[in-house]
Amino acid sequence: MNNFILIIGELFYTKSLLLLFIASLVLVWLIYFFIKLNKQGVSPFKTIYSSYIFYSIFIMLWIISNSYFHSGLLTAYSPQYAIIIAKAANVFSYMAFASAFHFSCGITSKKPNNNLNYWQCLILITFTIFALYTNLYSNYTIVSIDIYAPSQFIIHFGKLTSLFFLSVIILTCITLLNLIQLIKGDDKLKKLKSIYMIIGIITFMLSTAIIHTFVTYIFNDFSLTWLPPALSVTELLFMGYAVLYHRFYSWRYLVYTTLCMIMTAVIYITPIFVLQSWLVESKNHIFIISFWCLLCGLTWRNVWQFFSQYAGLWIYGDRKPPVERILSLVDDFQISSQQAITKLERLLNLKQSILVSDINSNSIYINYFQKNYSVLLIEEVEQYINNNHNKRLRQIRDLMSKNESAMILPIYDHHNTLSQLLISPKKNDGSLYSNEEINAIQLLLKKAQIYIHYETKIHQSQAMAKSIAHEMRNPLSQIQFHLEKLDDIIINSQLPQNLRDEIQKGKNAVQHGSQLIDIILHEVNQSIISQDRMEIFSIKNQITQIINRFAYSSSLFKNRIIIKPSCDFNICVNNTLFDFIIFNLLRNAIYYFDNYSDSNIEISLEAGYEYNKLIFIDYGPGIEPQIVHRIFDEFFTYQKKGGSGLGLSYCKRAMKLFGGDIQCHSVYGEYTRFTLTFPHVKQEEQLTQPKIDVAESPSPERLKSTHPVPASQKQKIALVTDDNSTQRALAKLYLESLQFTVYEAENGAEAVEMVRHHAIDIVFMDVQMPVMDGLKACTIIKETHPMLPVIALSGESGDDEVAQIKRIMDGWLIKPTTKQLLQQTILKWLAVDTLQAIEPIKISKPQTDTTDSLSPTHQDKESVISHKTVLSES
Repeated sequence: MNNFILIIGELFYTKSLLLLFIASLVLVWLIYFFIKLNKQGVSPFKTIYSSYIFYSIFIMLWIISNSYFHSGLLTAYSPQYAIIIAKAANVFSYMAFASAFHFSCGITSKKPNNNLNYWQCLILITFTIFALYTNLYSNYTIVSIDIYAPSQFIIHFGKLTSLFFLSVIILTCITLLNLIQLIKGDDKLKKLKSIYMIIGIITFMLSTAIIHTFVTYIFNDFSLTWLPPALSVTELLFMGYAVLYHRFYSWRYLVYTTLCMIMTAVIYITPIFVLQSWLVESKNHIFIISFWCLLCGLTWRNVWQFFSQYAGLWIYGDRKPPVERILSLVDDFQISSQQAITKLERLLNLKQSILVSDINSNSIYINYFQKNYSVLLIEEVEQYINNNHNKRLRQIRDLMSKNESAMILPIYDHHNTLSQLLISPKKNDGSLYSNEEINAIQLLLKKAQIYIHYETKIHQSQAMAKSIAHEMRNPLSQIQFHLEKLDDIIINSQLPQNLRDEIQKGKNAVQHGSQLIDIILHEVNQSIISQDRMEIFSIKNQITQIINRFAYSSSLFKNRIIIKPSCDFNICVNNTLFDFIIFNLLRNAIYYFDNYSDSNIEISLEAGYEYNKLIFIDYGPGIEPQIVHRIFDEFFTYQKKGGSGLGLSYCKRAMKLFGGDIQCHSVYGEYTRFTLTFPHVKQEEQLTQPKIDVAESPSPERLKSTHPVPASQKQKIALVTDDNSTQRALAKLYLESLQFTVYEAENGAEAVEMVRHHAIDIVFMDVQMPVMDGLKACTIIKETHPMLPVIALSGESGDDEVAQIKRIMDGWLIKPTTKQLLQQTILKWLAVDTLQAIEPIKISKPQTDTTDSLSPTHQDKESVISHKTVLSES
């Protein structure tokens, strides 16, 4: 017992303790290595793993044996013990190098189970026998040792020492050549692994070669012999990390982190070195050091961030490294997930990333992530398959390869339930996803999961609203169709006028319901249209048309709207959005007409030097003072059951898009005033507007009348394509009243055949249909009939579908449409041919958000019209 305590006491030397600590780290790492292999289901006796395990064991023994020469044990025992331990150290170091050589041969082997070639086995066996013989059975490597003190000794080498060192150097060089061979291959992951290993080996080899070969063997200086064993842990960890893991930090990030660490450490360590002598003499040095440690703990983050800016500028050319830029995208997820994903794609140099919401269609991935929270990388999956031939992983690999996916990250909701997947392709430059990028994306998605979750819920609600609206339009179309038929019967039967008035009220109710569907969909979708659809209009004309078009639940309500246009001015707006703003204000005000019989609405215009104004005053209940400032907030409603709280916030966004604003002032119990400000439209902007857009609309009388085609002209033919028979019947009824011959088709394929075999003048086509949809049918029709106008007849459409309609079709009418809107479209597209006998009518943008905004360019339209004019004149 006393001897054991004596031995422990002799180990308390700085270098000895350091080496023993490093040896303990190696042991801990080795245990962790075994545990990790067991979790991965990999046998540790496989060639590459067993080689690394033996390598680690011999490195640990070599470090322990070296610690003997830097402890008090060196002087406590006779030199003969030192010679034995020195020879043991030689054997341990050689066996470590031999294991590294065996490992490198195994990972480059093309034989089954990573077996070595015969010449490699021959070299290994020969060198090993030579190393054991020269160190264990003779004095060929170490003859004697002169001991003076711990870390102060001289070893006298034997005549075969140089050959022994040469054999070690040869093994090291072959190991490096094997790893370099991996770099030349096509496997990017193996390249990265080999680079890590080479860095570790070079660090260890250089330190061993310089110190053990030159400093000790040539200069007989053994004071630094502790350094190579201490540095050997770098090779051990680099190689072990490359063997065990398949994700790696980029070298830029490692250099950036190391640089930040060094600069931060210098700031805190420099004062200690400068004041070292004073601290030793000071009586309160423990208190001062404790205070300094506390100060370091409180300020190191700020110091790190300060230096990280300069390190990032030097390494990345930007004060923020890519990791910080990725994490900063959490604010973009609050606005739009797609916007954030687009920015993430640019940062990662990707073609595109897919945020999958329907995880049920990816059951293979779900089964994996239910047991693993980690990310899926195609390279990592390949390595796991090579190790244990897992069938499930093989299915994942095949699916990822089929979809060209390189990385799949799970996204969990606030209940820690898998909700979505982020699927990303390979990078454009072919590089791998670095470990810092993967960690940053995982942390980003964790922070943004609440925004992603609620945005998904909103999209689901929007989809439900569209579905409900679509289903509601069909019965509305049926009612409208039957009312039109009744109207025709009454005209021909000379029935009382009051019956016709009741039918007209029914029509107005249908129109009102359709408008409500449009407004609700606008509120739910919150889809602001881009500025490329902005056009110039007379605000006086627009307000008049909107008031006349609004479907009132009672004819008396319209009389309670007072227009006081003391002036007129032009506005540059998107027609659809401006209509929605006024419709929304009217709807909100009329909501209280029943309960406030004296309330009315006043609309007036004011022209100013900087801004023009539209003032909308509702003499209803007013708004309480503490509420006024919140009415433009999203999802805020006031005294209205079932309101979405999106209407006025949407109006605010639309007015901002126009370059103006909307403000509210209210006196509770008296009135509510909305002031809409519009910027002046510059004269040059007015001059550049196409004439067709700023001209007056057809008069109501002209729209109500039917223009028969002169007898001398051939009757025009329209094709109505819709899978819903009621929608076709309604459109056919209107077109026949406009003296058109109407053909019908149930899907896009039938429409294509109709156009091929008949001289069609205009096509009205639904978008979503079985067999062939309207977009594809229009594309085929345009290939053979590029001048034939094709107008979309559609209900609810998402942003992508609207963009496709805009690109492919010539116009868009929301169904159920009206006779007036159909006639406007015909006047616009067939005015030269069909209505030559009629006085020319100037046409403006139809009273929907659709036809004009989606028509071909004005230059194309003018060329079409001029071409037709020449034909008719000839």
